[in-house]
Formats: sequence, C-alpha cells, structure tokens
Amino acid sequence: MLTADQVTAIVPDAASLKAGRGLATARKWQSLGGDDEALWGLAVGSGKNPYQTRVSLSDLATKCSCPSRKFPCKHAIALMLIATGEPGSLSEKTRPDWVTEWFESRAERLEKSAAKKAGKADKPVDEKAAAKRREKKAGRIEEGVDLLRQTLLDLCREGLASPAARDVSTWENLQRRMIDCQAPGLAGAVRYVGDEVLRHAQVESQLAFEMGRLFLLCRSYERRDQLDESTRAQVEELVGDGRKSEDVKSRPAVEDQWFVAGRRMTERDRLMTSMTWLLGRKSARWAKVLRFAHLPSSLAEPWPLGSTVNTGLCFYPGPGPSRALPMDDGQVKLDGVPTASDECFEALLSRYAKALTDNPFLRSLPFLMELRPELKGRLADTHGKALQWGSDPNERLRVEAVTGGAATLACGEWDGSEIHLLALADGSNWVPLQSRLP
Repeated sequence: MLTADQVTAIVPDAASLKAGRGLATARKWQSLGGDDEALWGLAVGSGKNPYQTRVSLSDLATKCSCPSRKFPCKHAIALMLIATGEPGSLSEKTRPDWVTEWFESRAERLEKSAAKKAGKADKPVDEKAAAKRREKKAGRIEEGVDLLRQTLLDLCREGLASPAARDVSTWENLQRRMIDCQAPGLAGAVRYVGDEVLRHAQVESQLAFEMGRLFLLCRSYERRDQLDESTRAQVEELVGDGRKSEDVKSRPAVEDQWFVAGRRMTERDRLMTSMTWLLGRKSARWAKVLRFAHLPSSLAEPWPLGSTVNTGLCFYPGPGPSRALPMDDGQVKLDGVPTASDECFEALLSRYAKALTDNPFLRSLPFLMELRPELKGRLADTHGKALQWGSDPNERLRVEAVTGGAATLACGEWDGSEIHLLALADGSNWVPLQSRLP
C-alpha cells in the first residue's frame, strides 16, 4: 500500500522531490517493473547507459547506479511516485539479474547483522558491571536535574526579559550540558525553549510557562520516590530515564483496529523523527508511535495515513494519551474513518482539562472532529464555536481548497492555545497537512 505520503516522508529535500516528480512518467524510462516486494526500472539519463534503479517495498530502501549522493535519489523517488500514480506502467514482472543480486546481497548483510546482534544478546550479563553503570548514569542524571533547576532559578532572578533568558545560545549550551548528563528528555525540553518558545509571538507568557514546567519536572524527579507509579514513570520518561523498549514490550498489549489519523515528520541534527497518532476503533484510545532514522537512511512508514492497522500496542506507563510500541506491522487495510473522538470544542476542552489534571506536563491532545475554516485564522466546530488555528497562509489555502468552506473531518492537536491540523478528509482520501519539507 505504497502512498505518495510515504514517498514524500523520506525524500532528502524539496529539490529532490521536485526533480523526482519531473521524472515520474513512464516515457522517461526504458523499462519499469515491480512485484509484491520490489520496484525496478531503467531511467534515461545523460550518461551512455540508463540508470539502474531499485526499491525494496518492505523498508523503502533504494539503490541506483546514478552518481547522486542523495538517498533516495531523484530516480528512486520518481520510481516510487510512478508506483503510486501509474501502477499500470510497471509492466515487467520478472526481476532482472541486477535486481535479484541486490536483494540477495541485502539479505546477506541483514542476516549477518541480525546474527551479530543475537551474539551480543547471548553473552552473559555482568550484573555487577551493569549495576555500576546504572548507578553512574543515575548520578549523572541527578547532576543534570540539579543544574537545570539552579539555572532556571538564576534566570528568574535576573528577569525573563534579561539578555541571558532571551538568548538562544543560553538554551543551546544548557541543552548540551543535559546531553552530557545523559538526560536526553531534558535536553529535548530545553531545546524546545530555544527553537519554539523564543520565536513565539507571545514569548513573554510562553517563556514563563515553559520555565515553570521545566522547574516542576526537576522537582518532580527529585521527589519521584513520593509519586505514584504512573506519575513516576511519566516523569522518568520525560527526563530521559525511562524504561527500555524491551521492558515496554513485556507489558500486556492492547489489541485493536488502529486508525492512522495524523503524522508529523521532523528533522534535526540528521535525525529523522516520525510521530504518528493512532485511534483505536474499539477502545477509542489514542496512541502515539514514534519512529527514528539517522540520515542518509530512509524512514519508511508501513502505515499510510487514513488506513487501519490490526495489531497490538504496548503502552508506556503513565497517564494518557501515551506513547506505545507496536508488536508488529500488523495487517493494513483501507476501512474508512471512525467516528469523531470529540463532537465539538466543548468536549475537546473538557477532555483536555482532565488530561492536564492527570498529566501537568501534557503539551498537546489529539482529536478527530468535523471542522470548517473561518476568517481571521480560526476553525469552527459544527456547533458554531471557534478556536484559534495555528497555521501559515499556505496551509489555510490548502484546507480551504479541500473543504470548500464546509465542515470536514480532521485530525489535529490542541496545545491549550491553538489548534494544529495534521490531516483531513477529502472524500475517501485522507490528506496530510504536516510535512518536514518547505
């Protein structure tokens, strides 16, 4: 079920996507083929010989004989776009030798890598050494928490309008210190201040709010032994001292038919992050699934937006809506959209208030609701109530073009002050609105 959304998610930049679209027509290829596992084609280029392009559909890994250093290159992007838009053009069904050889070499490398990992897992664990490492890490994290708490107090004494508090470099240096202290969660929270809060139109109130949230997180971690199990797990996860994925997958899985409602792709420091919101059709439970990839590796999403995946999810401990790990890629199908999670804004705000009571560190709450665009950058529900819409002119124009001004089912997030849309329905299609590309 390869979709254009999946292709767009893995392109290295906007220029590559534009070039790929220019080649996404059968007349620019000598041959095109595909089966359930692979795509291949010979692209006509400036060289003497056509470029041999291959794509593995299981993980969207690509290989091309062109000299480009981008992954995927424009030929691989074009081949995938042809598969989504003109699948009938993939007339060849027998793999050429150069495709078979690539798949065999990849399978051999993956097998060796899996064997190497299995060998490491089979080695006996030195419990004393492991305990010493855990103790050392705990000490480093506590140093980071103490440093952050003291820095926040110092900045407050100077005043939130002081040069230090408003200087991005202050927060960048603090972020690096958190990384050194092995507290990646704190590093991400500090980075958010420098990247988002200091650029916010209401920086005065937002900076005070985020610093208060950070201080509360530090104090909560210092007193984590006094917290209930769920809250403690949430605090440890936010600091970066949470449970390993193996521990999470040992928890009971929640089986459901999960609707793939919204997705956001981000890139920072050559790390691609995909955040996907799922809504259980039976449980009406929201789940957040994160996937990561270091460039130039591709980040392949097995679940297209608007599809439904039948699988089990193991949730991280803590108040919801919480992150979850899928047991497997499950069975994916197009099965329409479920009923809205909230009938109107009043229901959404009530749910947000309760969620914030359970989890004071909550940044946003997902929803599925019928909305229509209004003037002055606002969105209205079917009851006529409106809330502020955090969007740019391009997004507003796109939403207005899709909806025609009528109420349309949409997935988004409410952060306490603005709505951020992630996807909306266009007839039987589910249109993504968030992308890492400009």
